[in-house]
Amino acid sequence: MPKEIFPSSFECDCGYQLHFFENTIKEMKLMSKQKKTLLTDGATPEHTIVFEHGLMVNIQCPKQKKKKNLQNKK
Repeated sequence: MPKEIFPSSFECDCGYQLHFFENTIKEMKLMSKQKKTLLTDGATPEHTIVFEHGLMVNIQCPKQKKKKNLQNKK
C-alpha cells in the first residue's frame, strides 16, 4: 500500500519516493474534493498520485503496470 510521508512526500510500493511542495499537495487535496485528481512527477518513469475526496488513494506505478501486463499474457 502506498503511503503519505507528512507533509508533502509519498512512497510507492516499489520504494520510489515522490516529493512536492506543501502548497501543491494542499491544492490537490482541495481540488480532489470535487473530482478525482492526478498528480504526476516529472521523472522517468512517471509515477502518478491519485487523489479522491481530499485524500491520496493510490499511486500508479509503471513497474506495477509491467507486472500486470506480463501476468495477463500467461
